[in-house]
Amino acid sequence: MAEEKETATSYNLQIKIPTELKERLEALAKEAGVSLNQYIMFMFIRETKK
Repeated sequence: MAEEKETATSYNLQIKIPTELKERLEALAKEAGVSLNQYIMFMFIRETKK
């Protein structure tokens, strides 16, 4: 499932998602003008502020 590795100031998180979801997220990231990782981080931050 997910693997977490602790560093001094952050965590590395690796997840597996379906290819179709990755492609949809990549399209949304491209529309926003950011990388896939940046877009996903934005989504996490937005959801945790609710």
